[in-house]
Amino acid sequence: MYSNKLLKIILAILSLLVVVVFLICYFVYEDIRHKNENYHTLLYNLSFRNDKQNYLTYAQKTIGSLSLDINRMDDSIISKKGEVEFIENLESVARGSGLSIEINSLILNNNSNLASSSIDILKIKAKTKGSWSASYTFLTRLELLPFKLRVNKFGLVSIDKEVTSTEIRMAVSSGIWQSEFEIDVLKYK
Repeated sequence: MYSNKLLKIILAILSLLVVVVFLICYFVYEDIRHKNENYHTLLYNLSFRNDKQNYLTYAQKTIGSLSLDINRMDDSIISKKGEVEFIENLESVARGSGLSIEINSLILNNNSNLASSSIDILKIKAKTKGSWSASYTFLTRLELLPFKLRVNKFGLVSIDKEVTSTEIRMAVSSGIWQSEFEIDVLKYK
């Protein structure tokens, strides 16, 4: 009976030990599962922040590269009070090409086809007088101006006399020519 009682005590202690080991295993499992969930949550958050940081870096680089283009486009439109400066620039280009220039008209046209309501079109009609090569040089320089402009009309006529096709070479080198042109330039309101 003594051995039976001892056996029951050992069995009770072993059962208690199994329950304790089971409880320890359960708590260790729950701790590992909890840490694993936290790890995946942190990994997801870190990945999300990394993607967000990469996107922000890419956006900053894009904005930085576009800012030069935006500034160049902004500079290609006449400022609000820049009409006089543009006309003076146009006149200096003509004089620099060896021409005399006369501005006939300036018309401010509010074009509804433009996407922006803050931009108008300044129409300029003018005449120049000078040599044929100076007129050609002026047209070239006019197209190279840093402004967004469109040459709608550019006519070149010899003032000295009527020129036939066989006399063009002589008239080009020796005669006085008059050009009439019409340009459109974008301008801020």
